[in-house]
Amino acid sequence: AGPSREHLIPLSSTPHKHSTPPHVTKRTVSTMSGRVQVIPQISQETFDQVIKENIDDFDMTPEEAVADAAEQFISQGVDLGNILQRAPTEGADGVTEAHPALTAIEAYMAFISDPKAAAGPIVAVLESIKAHCKETPVKLLVGNNGGLAVLLAGCERFSSPEALADPALAAVTVAAFEALCGLLFEQPDLAGPVQADCIATTEGETARPTPEIMRLCGLVKATTAAADRVHAHALKACRYSVFMHESNRQAFVVDGLIEMCLASAETHPGSAQVVLQATQTLRSLTKDDDPRVPFGRGNEHTKQICTEYRGLERLLKVLQACHAGADPEPSTAAELFKTLSQLALRDEYCKKIVDLGCLDYVLPALEAFAANETVAHAGCTLLRAVAGNDEVKRLIGARGGIALIVDTMQQQLRSEKVAEQGAAALAALLLKTPANATALAAVGGPHVLVTVMHMHAGAPKLQRQACMALRNCVVRNRELVDDVLGQGAEAVLNIALTNHKDCVDEAKSALRDLGCKVELRERWTGKKNGIDGSVRAD
Repeated sequence: AGPSREHLIPLSSTPHKHSTPPHVTKRTVSTMSGRVQVIPQISQETFDQVIKENIDDFDMTPEEAVADAAEQFISQGVDLGNILQRAPTEGADGVTEAHPALTAIEAYMAFISDPKAAAGPIVAVLESIKAHCKETPVKLLVGNNGGLAVLLAGCERFSSPEALADPALAAVTVAAFEALCGLLFEQPDLAGPVQADCIATTEGETARPTPEIMRLCGLVKATTAAADRVHAHALKACRYSVFMHESNRQAFVVDGLIEMCLASAETHPGSAQVVLQATQTLRSLTKDDDPRVPFGRGNEHTKQICTEYRGLERLLKVLQACHAGADPEPSTAAELFKTLSQLALRDEYCKKIVDLGCLDYVLPALEAFAANETVAHAGCTLLRAVAGNDEVKRLIGARGGIALIVDTMQQQLRSEKVAEQGAAALAALLLKTPANATALAAVGGPHVLVTVMHMHAGAPKLQRQACMALRNCVVRNRELVDDVLGQGAEAVLNIALTNHKDCVDEAKSALRDLGCKVELRERWTGKKNGIDGSVRAD
């Protein structure tokens, strides 16, 4: 009888039949509920070793060995998302053959050092690398075998002044940067490990740039005068390197990426792809999206952009330059609107954005491109952000902003995201501003709000914002109650109250201020029972 299959692949102290217990690491992920979950992972070497033992010790075919190993690991809760599930192949000499992606990396490395290499074969091998790196396990295999260093060296070689001046190498340069971005996409750890000592506390030392990060920043500088497509890919590579990676984000800021992004947008205001990547990369530096760390510095980076680097003034100048062009690109304005809205975190920033003339661009953009979903969404998002300042609310209302938002929502009724941001902008603009509530009623705003609530009944975020907008419309303007109720507000508010737990308070507040029947319960009065439900002595 052959060896028993029971407990073949242990992850703890369980008895095992394999000669070497697999080395298990932990991966931290953020779930949809916001909780942090730790998932065990193994290395590619461990998986390959188990396949080999399945073949040698249990006489399995390669296909059976792979399937059995995967089944055993998955049954014990191991995440195989980083594993290339294939049996290693051996050549005629008995040596295990390298994966085609690694073979392509070796060929590319040889081309880099050969000044006489023709462009055609280089592009072909880069396309092969890019195709293979669409799979996460292959990316990790390439990264763990020095692939990032090779791709960085290639980008440095083909973005040198001599290479950029050679028209024959133009396609090679673009392909080199595309391959680099393909490897880094969703794999920011390749650019630098988590520097736990720098992110354990809010007062921790700022993370230090790794050699890879410094080389990536060097590519952004080197390609400033290159073709727009090349420079955009250099910025994109940096953005991919900070995705859900706090210490990389801090390290890039230390190495000057904020200034590089702003300078790129200023240098190429007429290039939609450069402005797109520059603004998206700038926004990525303000995020706090790494579930592996307790604290992020997104707010500190936002403050740096707005004060130390004068980002608001510089972005408004880029917006002005884009608007002054012969054929303004709507998507460019939309990206700048998104960036400004993400920087409007403080009251003084909201006021400053408007003082710098933001409304001179966002309001005409909504009027001219209301049918463009991207512009409509970005414009409403920006108005929502700056409406946090009371003086700005009154100014937007006086300049016809309420009517423009309502018209935009009317033209984009089928777009859930435009409806959500439009309702949110109206809710912010109406808060404690009776004149804006009157303006909303005058242009049929309550009808549009009720309509989008009917059309997107399953969108809790939109429902919540629309509830607040309806409530703010009447809370200081009692004369508008009959008008709002006449549009069918009570029915949609009750539907939202029934279907969405996230907007119960907002729906009840709106129903209460509209004079509708609503059950209001005191959850806790401080008497008898404690807030946790425990019985208290009198």
